[in-house]
Amino acid sequence: MIPLAALLATPAAAQDVPSAEELADRFEYALIAGDYRMLPVTEDFTYVENGAELEPWDGMWNTVTALEGVTDPALYPPAATLDYRFEFATSDTVIRLVESEEQSVRGVLAYRLVARDGQIARIDTLPIREEFTGERSGTVSLMQPFLTNTMDGSRIGPADPSLAAAGAVSALHIESVIGRYFARATGEQSEELMMQIGFAPGCRRYDNGRQVTNVVVAPVLDPQQPDFRPYALGCKAQMGSGFYENFRIGALQAVTDEAHGVGIAFVRLDQPGTVMSFEAPGVGQVIYPGPRGEVAETDTSEQFASRMTDNMITPLSLNGVFLFKLEPEHGGIARIDAFYRAAPYKWSGWDFQE
Repeated sequence: MIPLAALLATPAAAQDVPSAEELADRFEYALIAGDYRMLPVTEDFTYVENGAELEPWDGMWNTVTALEGVTDPALYPPAATLDYRFEFATSDTVIRLVESEEQSVRGVLAYRLVARDGQIARIDTLPIREEFTGERSGTVSLMQPFLTNTMDGSRIGPADPSLAAAGAVSALHIESVIGRYFARATGEQSEELMMQIGFAPGCRRYDNGRQVTNVVVAPVLDPQQPDFRPYALGCKAQMGSGFYENFRIGALQAVTDEAHGVGIAFVRLDQPGTVMSFEAPGVGQVIYPGPRGEVAETDTSEQFASRMTDNMITPLSLNGVFLFKLEPEHGGIARIDAFYRAAPYKWSGWDFQE
C-alpha cells in the first residue's frame, strides 16, 4: 500500500501515468476521506455498490472509517484490529479484498477497479459486513436473509501466506476446477465430477473467517442424524455430502493468477427454498433445518452471537467472492477463502456481464 504522501506529493510522479494499483490505492484513501474528487476519473466513470449504480458520494463514501493498510499518521490513524488484505492485479484491473470498518461495524470490502489511460473508469464494490455482531448490531434488519455463517470481524485474521506463495498452475486448469467445484457442490453435476477436481492433503475452507471444514467440535445439522456433522468433514467429503445441494449456481465469473495458482470466483448462488432435504452418502436422508408451518421460536441471542441459525430453506441468494489456492504439483485445491453476504432471491451484488 503506497502512502498517500507518495501518491500525491511529487510533481514528477504526477506527470507519470499511474498504474491500476496506484489508482486503487488512491481510491481507498478517497473512500475513507469520503471525497471522490481527489481521484482521476474518466468522463464515463461508473461506481457500483451492491449491484446498484450510485453517485460517487453516496453509500460507503459516507460510512467507511478504516481499511486495512490505509494509514497516514496525519489523516488516518491505523486500525490495529484490521489485517486481511488480498490483491490480484493486471495492467488495467485490480481486484482486492480488504478488511474494513464502517463506524464500529467490521467486514471485508471486495472491489474490482478498472483503469483506462491512467484514470479510473469503473469501480464495483461488494461490502460484506457484520450482520449480527458489533456495537451497532452490524447491519441487521428484518429484510436480511439469514446465512449459516455470517461475517464476524473478530474471526478475520491476516490473509493466509499460501495465497502469495509462488506455484504455477495453468489458467485453464484453475478455471476448470472452479467450475467443477461449484457444479458438484450444488448438486448440478454427478458425483463422478468430483473425481476430476482433486483436493490437496489438508485442504481447508473458511467462510467469512470461520473454519467450516475439519472442525473437531461441529454442530449436528439434523437431530435425526446425529452422526452427520458437515463442518467436521474435509473439503472433498463435504462437497460430496450433499450439504450444499439447496443452492444452485445463479452466476459465476472466474479470474486466474497462474503464477501463484490462485483463482478468484465472483459468484451468486441461489437458494430457492424448495429443497428440504438431501441424501448424504452412507448416512441417508438429512433434513435441512428451518420452519415448516409451525410457529418458530426465535432466540435472538444466537443471532447476535453470530452462531449458526436454524433456517436453511428460506429463498435467498448468496453474493460473494471465493479465493481458491491450488497446489502446483497436482493442481488440487489446498484452501478456499469465501466471503459472502445474503440478499433477496436472485439479486446480484456483482455485474456479471463480460
